[in-house]
Amino acid sequence: LRLQERELAWLTDDQIAELMDSIREGCDNPHVEPIVRICLSTGARWSEAERSGPTSVRNGVITFSGTKSGKVRAVPISADLQALLLKHWRQHGPFTSAITSFRRALARTTIKLPKGQAAHVLRHTFASHFMQNGGDILTLQKILGHSTVVVTMRYAHLAPGHFTEAVALAPRMPSAAL
Repeated sequence: LRLQERELAWLTDDQIAELMDSIREGCDNPHVEPIVRICLSTGARWSEAERSGPTSVRNGVITFSGTKSGKVRAVPISADLQALLLKHWRQHGPFTSAITSFRRALARTTIKLPKGQAAHVLRHTFASHFMQNGGDILTLQKILGHSTVVVTMRYAHLAPGHFTEAVALAPRMPSAAL
């Protein structure tokens, strides 16, 4: 049985900026921006980020429970994101459902995604940028909470020099006369 692999869409820096502008300018739900920031900063699924609250954030780490795998996952976050989240929860209370507002904000942009990848593009964006910026595949596996590295390997081709290593690391052979 062969399954067609789905294209993994991810956002460029310019697209992230466009999305954030759309959220800030047109969303009436105050929870959209912090949830998006969590997803883009940690690779969390939308539902994991939306379920987080003040008790999830401590000492520069956000902890996700109720994950797809059922395992608790802790991911480091910046001091700026931690402060933003704690301030947000003090002002607005716990997150409420924000996915519809997010989809509307996304629709107001020029960003075109494959069907069914609206919120999941944030997770793919984190993983893609992580690999492009030199992150290693085993660390990414732990951050995303994949049970095996096989699932995480779909991002490996984005690592700098992914295929150029094949040339650099292959056995050295004497030059051939052409």
